[in-house]
Amino acid sequence: MCSSDLDEQQDSAVKLMIEHPTAFQHDLFLDCCQKVRNTEIYYMSIGFYLEMQPMQLTRLLQVLTPNLDHSRVVHQLRKSENLPLAAPYLKSVQKENLTAVNEALNELYIEEEDYPSLRTSIDDFDNFDQLALAQKTEKHELLEFRRIAAYLYKRNTRYAQSIELSKGDKMFKDAIETTNDSKSAELVEELLRYFVEQEDKECFCATLFTCYQYVSPDVAIELAWRRSEEHTSELQSP
Repeated sequence: MCSSDLDEQQDSAVKLMIEHPTAFQHDLFLDCCQKVRNTEIYYMSIGFYLEMQPMQLTRLLQVLTPNLDHSRVVHQLRKSENLPLAAPYLKSVQKENLTAVNEALNELYIEEEDYPSLRTSIDDFDNFDQLALAQKTEKHELLEFRRIAAYLYKRNTRYAQSIELSKGDKMFKDAIETTNDSKSAELVEELLRYFVEQEDKECFCATLFTCYQYVSPDVAIELAWRRSEEHTSELQSP
């Protein structure tokens, strides 16, 4: 019997088990599925497992991984609202740095409130809509997700947005570092004025120390002198 006939038999066997679940045998299904000729059967099989054998889905995906279009699988999983079931598979193929896979995993990490894994994911795999993720996390109830949003804005040179987020959360060290990375004298001056208004001498000094190369000496003297004068006036007032 020629190999094409054998392949067609594998196709038929898989289709039979899909159409008649009472004939389903997990190990036989996996064995046949790896040898099918028609690649559409891979996605039929995934749909079948999602409906009939969801707890065995990870094993099926593991077996089929070398033959799958991973972006297509993500789309199929989204339609069935079963992304969490496929998390092990998604993690195993993320090394290919595909947008669909990265965004699916990042979405799961947000839902699970797993900010360490989200941070690792965005650092190691950069192929995703970074600004969309920043917008999605900037109003998250957990501080660490808002810090990730600020980090993403910074990474995409949206320095002003990043700094405002950090200031809002009183993450002043982050704000100072981002301001320094911006290399913008204007943003440095704005941050210095903010700390003067907040009467935060420690952060004012830290900003001067960190961002000194972007600070005009006359601006630093003016702000320090003005605050000193205001403080003196307050002390002298009855």
